[in-house]
Amino acid sequence: STCAALSAPPHSLEHVAHASAEEALASEQWRSRAFCAAYFDGCGGQAEPLIAMIRALFHERRAAAAALAPAVAVGFTLTRAEPGGASLGDREVAVLRALTAAAGAVGYSSPSHV
Repeated sequence: STCAALSAPPHSLEHVAHASAEEALASEQWRSRAFCAAYFDGCGGQAEPLIAMIRALFHERRAAAAALAPAVAVGFTLTRAEPGGASLGDREVAVLRALTAAAGAVGYSSPSHV
């Protein structure tokens, strides 16, 4: 697995988890770790998995553990492969609204969209 490969030599990375973003960010290992950037890729084209990942990153437990950086860059991938037929634009807006709400709930100002 990717997790095993990153944890083994020659990389030997310590901060690797084989879990969903929601599970990993709620774990003891990651709950108090601040991130200055995050990139989310749901692979399926749906907005909901990305929104769940964003909510996990900006969860109030992480804010209470002082795990929020002064500023955070967030990127995400949405593909046209969406089984429900929602437009790419509508899905992007849904993700950006969720990002604004989740980040705002823990004290970040409105995001800049680049």
